[in-house]
Amino acid sequence: MTELTPAQIAELNELGEAEVQASFIEYAPQKFTRPTRTDVKRIGSVVVTLIPALDTPFFNRILVLGVGGLATEAVLEEAIGLFQAAGCDNYMAQVSPLAQPDQLPEWLAARGLKPSSNWAKMYRGNDPAPVIPTDLRLELVGKEQADVFGDLVIATFEVPAMLHLLMKCMVGQPGWHSYLAFAGEKPVACTSMHINGEVAWLGNMGTLKKYRRRGAQGALFARCIQDGRALGVKWFITETGEDTPEDPNPSYHNMVRNGFQLAYLRRNYVHRGPANPIKLTRRALFVVAYTLKFGWQRLMLKP
Repeated sequence: MTELTPAQIAELNELGEAEVQASFIEYAPQKFTRPTRTDVKRIGSVVVTLIPALDTPFFNRILVLGVGGLATEAVLEEAIGLFQAAGCDNYMAQVSPLAQPDQLPEWLAARGLKPSSNWAKMYRGNDPAPVIPTDLRLELVGKEQADVFGDLVIATFEVPAMLHLLMKCMVGQPGWHSYLAFAGEKPVACTSMHINGEVAWLGNMGTLKKYRRRGAQGALFARCIQDGRALGVKWFITETGEDTPEDPNPSYHNMVRNGFQLAYLRRNYVHRGPANPIKLTRRALFVVAYTLKFGWQRLMLKP
């Protein structure tokens, strides 16, 4: 694998992921983005993703802060201002340990963002993927399977059913490659690969509980690497939760088995607003109403 400098590793991982998140939202249908006020904003190289209707840090993020150029307090203020203008109290900045300047953690602390969990940023070159045995059948799928794909993401990640429209929107879109694993005729696992030039991001990978430990995740990683190499990909990136002795992460070990290595642990700096019963109630009612409107009953996959 070609050696990269630490700065190049950070740019590969941070810029690559940010472009994926931007593409994800840009393909989202208006019947989802309008009521949820979903948006993506760019401030120079910084990318800000917003889903104010889901006022949680995971869906409201600041990316690429201090990578590919020095962060400034003005840029940070502008990014945070987007959340404040949208009425979003809970958001996070995901900050590479290589982000500059060194004062960045102090700037975040001064604005109420506190250090929280780490994500493991992973990367690999385009060496051949290992053979990962599985008794499941893997298929590259198109728009005709978009609903099934969205269903699986909802079920395996246990996210609100209202996100179905968002989870299925990338299937069949330019740059996106979507895969399902089947046990017989039943779809039981999924993943996405997004290719942008020579960089491929892997994500949205989940398996229904009943069908875990059958090699689905490792085999899907290997299939993506195989297909990406054929399409000219030179670098593959992904991310997952930190693996620790107290909280082992099987996804991390599947990545390592497929040739990924740890780029670094990226810290999440989280802002949490004060509990507001009125806002919480309104948000809960919105989620229920939106879910009912778009047919929540069809999303109830059985593990």
